Amino acid sequence: MTTFLIGIDDTDNEASPGTGRLARNLSAECARRGLRPLGVTRHQFLLDRAIAYTSHNSGACIAVESEGGLKNRDFIYDFVARSSADGSDPGVCIANASAVPDFVVEFADRATRQIVTMVEAFDRARQASITLCGLGGTCLGVIGAIGSVGLRASGGNGRFIDLQGLRELSGCVNAAAFDRIGIRLEHCHCKRAPDVNDRYETFDWVRPRLTGGEAVLPVQWSEKKNAWIPVDRKKHGTC
Repeated sequence: MTTFLIGIDDTDNEASPGTGRLARNLSAECARRGLRPLGVTRHQFLLDRAIAYTSHNSGACIAVESEGGLKNRDFIYDFVARSSADGSDPGVCIANASAVPDFVVEFADRATRQIVTMVEAFDRARQASITLCGLGGTCLGVIGAIGSVGLRASGGNGRFIDLQGLRELSGCVNAAAFDRIGIRLEHCHCKRAPDVNDRYETFDWVRPRLTGGEAVLPVQWSEKKNAWIPVDRKKHGTC
């Protein structure tokens, strides 16, 4: 089985659903075509007035597994081009997860802290033999597309906005509910040791971090809730 990373960015406008929604829909389309989804991650890039972005300057990366490679990639480009909002500047990057070189990861990390350019993005893609395409407008989304691939490949940047069963988690659950989805719990900020009978409050919004290549959910004990609660909780406008 081979894992492929599909990075997308700048697919929305101020009135449309965000890139995260499109990424989740694309992951579902990949599943319908026989690919095995491995989750969608959101990646945050630099917020700066000099950068043209719609709202949060974040990209998304879809990971899929395939037995026979990814021979037919046209449906990905067609799906993103068709689903992108009017006036957007979409970009798509597709790479074999095991073949993303360190200089692409370095470029992606730098994009979280500094202004980078489309010329640099295409240059890194060409050096790495990674597919990078602009699909309309200024094509500015190619920066976030390859950046999302690089950050996902690093295994240590971003948060999961989609995993099988993730969005069905609600209310209070036990630890086994996370284990079934493939989320590792990280108990922190408390001297209390976890117990097998403990409950975990989801607040109907669970977004694990990408840590060490895994979906990891940091939790802390709440005396008020008498349960473990996520360290990362929902903020206005989040995916």
